[in-house]
Amino acid sequence: MKLSIIIVNYNVKHYLDNCLRSVKAAAKNLDVEVIVVDNASTDGSKEMMAKLHPDVAYHYLDENLGFSKGNNYGIKQSSGELILLLNPDTVIQEDTLAKTIEHFEQDSNVGGLGIYMIDGYGEYLPESKRGLPTPAAAFYKLSGLSKFFPKSKTFGQYHVAYLDPSKNHDIEILSGAFMMMRKSVLDEVGLLDEEFFMYGEDIDLSYRIAKAGYKNRYCADSRIIHYKGESTKKDSVNYVFVFYRAMAIFAKKHFEKGSASLFGFIINLAIYLRAGVALIKTFSSKIWPFILDLVVIYACFYFSTQWYEAFQAKDFSDPFIGLLLPVYSFVLSIVLTYFGSQDFPFKAAKLFRGWLIGLLFLLSLYALLPEAYRFSRAVILIGSAMSFTVCLFWRQLVNLWKKYVPNLYQNQDLRVLVVGNSSSLSRLKELFGKTNIRFSFMALANTKSLAENDSTIEQNQSEIWRAVKEFRINEVIVDPTVISYQASLRLLSNRTNNDVKVEILNNKQIIGVDNIYRAHRFSNGNKIMTLDVKHIKRMKRSFDVLASIFLLVFYPVCLLFVDRKVGLLTNIFSVLTNRKTWVGYDPRGLDPVLPDLNRGVIHPNYNLIWADSDTESPFNGNVSYLESTPILADVKLSLQHFENLGV
Repeated sequence: MKLSIIIVNYNVKHYLDNCLRSVKAAAKNLDVEVIVVDNASTDGSKEMMAKLHPDVAYHYLDENLGFSKGNNYGIKQSSGELILLLNPDTVIQEDTLAKTIEHFEQDSNVGGLGIYMIDGYGEYLPESKRGLPTPAAAFYKLSGLSKFFPKSKTFGQYHVAYLDPSKNHDIEILSGAFMMMRKSVLDEVGLLDEEFFMYGEDIDLSYRIAKAGYKNRYCADSRIIHYKGESTKKDSVNYVFVFYRAMAIFAKKHFEKGSASLFGFIINLAIYLRAGVALIKTFSSKIWPFILDLVVIYACFYFSTQWYEAFQAKDFSDPFIGLLLPVYSFVLSIVLTYFGSQDFPFKAAKLFRGWLIGLLFLLSLYALLPEAYRFSRAVILIGSAMSFTVCLFWRQLVNLWKKYVPNLYQNQDLRVLVVGNSSSLSRLKELFGKTNIRFSFMALANTKSLAENDSTIEQNQSEIWRAVKEFRINEVIVDPTVISYQASLRLLSNRTNNDVKVEILNNKQIIGVDNIYRAHRFSNGNKIMTLDVKHIKRMKRSFDVLASIFLLVFYPVCLLFVDRKVGLLTNIFSVLTNRKTWVGYDPRGLDPVLPDLNRGVIHPNYNLIWADSDTESPFNGNVSYLESTPILADVKLSLQHFENLGV
């Protein structure tokens, strides 16, 4: 066997299907085996593999072992002279395997090889080639000097940006998204270090290959798409901690004590700085409506106090009044948040509902205060009325601004250009008909009118982009069964309009950088896009906390009715810490179109049995659950399956 391709999958079945189709196209006439190792996916990957790729060696593990252990498991099952570690969220060209294998055949000293990678927008991914992450390289990257002087051999060490990405080079560090190696070299230097759960294992293995005297080669002869590369995760606090801690493990393992200590200092500095930036971004994007409401409401209470004091000739100078006004403001802001008045698009009905309930709550709180602290009910009424007016005003201003700033916040109707043939167009229309996705315009760039072969299609891409501009297209969908993956990737790379997405039509789904359109038979129509997901999550979280407290208080009594006693206690704390929810999705019906929810202890289809091939019934069960009143559904299902709350 010439080549063994190892793909570790975890809950990305649609990307995995897309990847395998491109791999099979590239493996024609080559001696290749494909091994998929599944880290206990719960998204239907197992059923998808049995149905669509029964010819692929598939190993389903009982737990998530992580990237390193999963790949090592696959390598041990392989028999190839060469080993390719490939991420499931990639698409390769028809010539990728042949051209990369050539490097090993032409130079016996090549031990590992990486490739030219682009993201889902067609942009070159700098992590395609990297240098050794020394303390100096890490500092230059962290400080931003690498961005200011990318072509400098001193400051651009981390991504070796001074090397032309369009040319082949010998480099130090490869990317684990596409990492081809000689099996004999792995036998010599060892497999992936399993101390790395995710991130850093590719750096460690690349370094060991180089230390053993072999070359790590960067190949620009072909290219691949990597949809979910490092650049899409940089704003995640979790990514910051996992990635930089992996770097610290690498430094401790390979650097001398002094260098490792310096590297550790830089890494810890990076963790705090990057985590701080991530938190600030989260704060600015999600919490600003709450802060604005708090400031507005406090200002209204303060001015109403001043006005009423002058109007009634009263003295409101007691210090406790200065304490009560912020408390009133904070309480009213929390109630407005809870009832969804700060969710975009802002709706007056939500604001009025939250404001009315908040006002009643404040009046009730006022009535419970000691007589000395009840300085004026009129201030609460006047301040609340003023705050409602001002809050409504700023919301309407924001709504108008977002409405008239094109492409910034609104999801526009799709204007689609299909690159394929009449069959591609028919398949796409059928797919959209089963998703209820709105499109206002659809046209076909028929490959027969452009050319009969890929090379001419690439030469005539200007015609496609001219059509995109003329018809104001916002999504170009390519059918790789009609034109090659190579032409598809070239089209993506040569995108002339950054607002236009280029996506791949794959079987009964469309794969893009930040969305997956999949055909569904919604039993009651697709209403998911109209659901108030934030409100659903708030209601569910309220029930989760209250139910968990109740179960904890009455735990001894609950033990009489629950099958797994210890499991109940474990689940109570998992729900309280927001790692689980009492009622979640049926894992058999998971799909990217569904809003994210925590993994459930039980689900709406709990005791219902369907054939393994039936994925639509559990999916529609999940949809029906979302469309129900969430807190009432959670109460009903929890009581109905009370004995299973410890599973």
